[in-house]
Amino acid sequence: MSHQLKLFELEAEADTRDALSLLRNGATLVLSVSGGKDSDAMSHHLLEMREREGWTGDAVMLHADLGERVEWHQTPEYVRDLAKRKSVELHVVHWTHGDLIDRIWQRYYKDPSRPCWPSAKIRFCTSDMKRSPISRWIRNTFPTGNLICSMGIRALESNARSKKATFKTRQDCTAPTKGRFVYDWLPIHNWTERDVWDCIRKHGDIAHPAYRLEQPNQRLSCALCVLASLNDLINGAIHNPDTYREYCRIEAVTGYSFRKDFWLSDIQPSLLPQETLDAVQAHQRKTA
Repeated sequence: MSHQLKLFELEAEADTRDALSLLRNGATLVLSVSGGKDSDAMSHHLLEMREREGWTGDAVMLHADLGERVEWHQTPEYVRDLAKRKSVELHVVHWTHGDLIDRIWQRYYKDPSRPCWPSAKIRFCTSDMKRSPISRWIRNTFPTGNLICSMGIRALESNARSKKATFKTRQDCTAPTKGRFVYDWLPIHNWTERDVWDCIRKHGDIAHPAYRLEQPNQRLSCALCVLASLNDLINGAIHNPDTYREYCRIEAVTGYSFRKDFWLSDIQPSLLPQETLDAVQAHQRKTA
């Protein structure tokens, strides 16, 4: 028996029914896309449902760009192509003070006594670089109405993500006095990775080039994410060497490793200038 996507299972959950009810009654659908497989599958699924059920509200795609030095270099074009294939208008937002590398340096110079990198507990890469620009765009673009911000977050990705509410009010955008109500929705929260790939294959079998490598990425975010697997970090370094060298220069200057007890400079040292290697090794000897 062929594997069946759980496309309609989400209607069984009470909180998800609220999101679908709003969309069926004309709410605007905002699809948050990153270039990764989960947001791709979510977009395919919801746009298919929108067409089938005749939702009358607008649908747009929104991409928070972390900066040319930080993203996989294919990501901007890939996201534009996704929007074109799905015939949906794409809006790209940015942090107004630079890119993620600028934010890391800013954090270091503000207080050199603390680690400057984002981490699982300190996700300023998400809060400052993604959520804040997206919320600002929503407030500036939609003065009134109901908006559903859908995100391709799945419970099986991590323990933290499994505990996330699948439907909740987005407090920094909702303004009842203006008649604007904004909600965050995780429509594929209960999907498996197999569900995701089945959905992508159903809709043309097109995915970000990082998933087509000899040792394909398991996940996709920025080129070198602090939460990425070793495989994905190696891919990111090899295929985005300028980004890798800049990240390793941060290690060399600040003395803070990319993750606790994990030096990014160690994974592809052949790509680095000798001065970076020497500085990192000096920091490693001190910490040892």
